[in-house]
This record gives sequence, structure tokens and C-alpha cells, in this order.
Amino acid sequence: MKQKNQFLHHSDCFRFHITFALVLSVLGFTISCSALPNEITGKSDANNNMLLSTLLLFQLSQTNIPPTVKQNVTYTVSKSTFVYAQALSHSNWGTSTTSVVNLSLDSYLPDNAPTNRPAMVLIHGGGFTTGSKEDTNIVEMANYFASRGWVCISINYRLVSAYGTLSTAWGTYVLNSSLTPTEKQQSYAMYPAARDAKAAVRWLYANASAYGINTNYVTALGGSAGSFLANMLGITNASDFRDETLTLNDTTLSTTNLLAGSKIHTIIDHWGGINHMTYLQAITGQSRFDINDPPVSIVHGTADADVPFTQAEALRDAYIASGASYEFNPLVGAGHGAWTATINGKSLSENAFQFITTKQKLTVN
Repeated sequence: MKQKNQFLHHSDCFRFHITFALVLSVLGFTISCSALPNEITGKSDANNNMLLSTLLLFQLSQTNIPPTVKQNVTYTVSKSTFVYAQALSHSNWGTSTTSVVNLSLDSYLPDNAPTNRPAMVLIHGGGFTTGSKEDTNIVEMANYFASRGWVCISINYRLVSAYGTLSTAWGTYVLNSSLTPTEKQQSYAMYPAARDAKAAVRWLYANASAYGINTNYVTALGGSAGSFLANMLGITNASDFRDETLTLNDTTLSTTNLLAGSKIHTIIDHWGGINHMTYLQAITGQSRFDINDPPVSIVHGTADADVPFTQAEALRDAYIASGASYEFNPLVGAGHGAWTATINGKSLSENAFQFITTKQKLTVN
């Protein structure tokens, strides 16, 4: 019995020091693991340090203590480019002639911001045909949020010209649809683009500790095709666009952090749509919408000639039916890509900031 009590004492001590170190880390302080007593584990200093460092980083990325962000520009922003995964490009849809392509992202880090940071995945538009992570409006959004404390990544993904690997079911569904030839090309491209976007989020999760990210506070934000993907990231199942049977064996999947998380906690939808979920329901017979979907801010011009306003209404109606939280922001008279629009006197960045901080209950100062 005495030995059991001693074990409980050591366990309580371990939890105390881990919790204390975590709180200091969240508040922006640094603590050395060597300051924690050897009696915690009975192991050497080196082993203790490695174990405690790992646990501190893990608990930091999982804690429910809300991050603190700034109302105004506070931090300088450092930009870097990374390859987040590899993928296959085919000579045409479904062919066996392939090449390996690198998938890249730009990270925007808030220099000197405390750890316990929220994160944002930003996704460019272009109808799955054009566009890049350097899209001016996406870059402006990334700098806006990073300068206030977010870790932001702007991602590239495979476009139509890459002829990315399809799932067998997706390819068959699009092939047999009544879409126009152009619409079929875009619809084919939606599948590899979604696989890539999911892989980018998993990269973010896999690298959360290195960047001080709290993975309980991740937002997906896009424009046009990028918002189709942002909606997909938040609403689909973790297995969607990851585990399907493909038309060709794809060995590059091992580069995509398959075991990492991919959960999104808020969605900022700028003139996007719900076709990923519509296609999945037609293919599998199951809706992807439910009450646990992340809150979404829907922003869409009523005169959009590229992505009809009915797409915004369909997303709103799906959220109403499921009971999940949403905000509906029609831009009366606006067309597609209305990045300079305002909502109740707020820019789109300011509106997104208010939505995210409110729904995620972030601390703002």
C-alpha cells in the first residue's frame, strides 16, 4: 500500500509540473524541463527532458485554453514556402502515364507571438482551372490574420491541367453526369484538389507543435473554388478524399501525413458552393451535413454570374436543416469575387475576424 501511495504522489507531481509548465507556455513564458525533479519518472535528466518536452508540446496543441489574438496589427509576419506533400499528375484523366508533382504552401508566421496560436488555411480560387497561393486577396487575408496572431498557410493544389488521380466512384459519377464538357473538367479536378487540401490540413496538424499552433482552433477560408474546398474541409468526414479506392495505385499518399488530424473549427465561405458534398451524397447515398459541422460565415453576391447565389442558399438551408451554426451575409447586387465589399461597415477581413473570434471564443486584446 505504501508503494501505491508513493506512485500516486509521483503521478500527481508529474501532472502538476506539466500543467504549471503548460500555463506558463500559454502565457508566453519559457520553462526548462531540467527544472523539473528527477523523482517524476525516476529516469535520467536527458530522458526526463525529452519526455516532458514532448508532452508539453502535445498538450499545448490540444489544450482548450482559448488563444489570445490582437484586434490590430501587432506582429511582424515571416513568410516561408514548404512542400507539404507529393501527388500524381496524369497525362489525362485516368491514364497510367504519370509523374510526381510537389504540392507547396506558403506559411505566414506571427513573429514573437506567444504560443497557443490559432491557425488558418487559406485557399485560392480560379474555378479549379487557374490560380495560386500567391493570389493577391488571399495573401492580404493571410497577412491580416498573421499580424494579429494566427499561423496562416496559403496552399496550392492540383488544377485541371494536372489531371490528378481520381477515385473510381468519383470518376464514374462525373463521366455519367449530364454536365457540359467544361463542367466535367472542373468536376474531375474537384477530387484531387480536395485530396490536396485535406493533405495540407494534415500537414498543419503534423507541424502544430513546431509553430505553437493550438489545433482546437483551426479555420478554413477561401474564395470561389477555394471556398468550395473550405466548405469541404469543414463538412466532410475525415475519411473522405483520403480513403477511397483510386483508379491507379498512388504511392505518393505516404507523403501526406495520413495519420494526422484534419478537423476544421470555423469556415469562412466567400462565394463558394456545396458540390463536393452533393457529389458525395449522390455517390454514397449519405449526407455529410450534421449538427457537428463547424460554424460557417456565408458571404455571397446576389448577382454572382459564376457561382450562382443559389449555392449560398443551398449551404444555408443545409445548415438550417442540420441545426449547425451559420451566419448568412448576402452582398446585394454584388457579382463574383467581391473582395472589396463591406458587411455592416466592416471589410471582409474584419467580418471574418469577428466571426472567428466569437465562434471560437478567442481572447481579443
